[in-house]
Amino acid sequence: MKRLGLGGLFFAWLYGVPFLLLVGLVRRVARPYTPSADEAQAFGATTDALLTTGLVLNGALPVLGLLLAGLAGEALWRRHFAGALGGMVLLYVAVALVASMTTSGLTGHVPADQEPDPVVTQCIPISGGRGCPGG
Repeated sequence: MKRLGLGGLFFAWLYGVPFLLLVGLVRRVARPYTPSADEAQAFGATTDALLTTGLVLNGALPVLGLLLAGLAGEALWRRHFAGALGGMVLLYVAVALVASMTTSGLTGHVPADQEPDPVVTQCIPISGGRGCPGG
C-alpha cells in the first residue's frame, strides 16, 4: 500500500502538474469567444485557478513525497522524489521563461469583453432644446 500511495503521488506530480500548467498556459494565450464580461471573467478565473493549482502542486508534491518516503523507509521512492525536486525547479524555470515572454502577467488576465457597443437609435434633446449631445 505504501508503494502504491508513493507511486500515485509521484506520477501525479510527473504527469498531473505539467498537464495543469500546460492547459493553464494554453488557456492564457487563447482568444475564447466570450460574448459578455461575466463569461470573460469566469474564463480568466478558471485559467488562474489552473495555473495556481499547478504551481502549488509542483512545489508541494515532491516535498511531501520525499517526506513520506523517508518516513516509510522507501529508499527507491526517496531517490525518485529527490530527483523530482530538480524537476520541480526546472518546471518553475520553464514557467518563469514563459511568463517573461508575455506582455502581461500569467494570472489575473481577463479576456477582452466581446460584447458590442450598444447602437444609439434615438436622441433625447438636452434641456433648452439645443439638440443632441455630440452633434
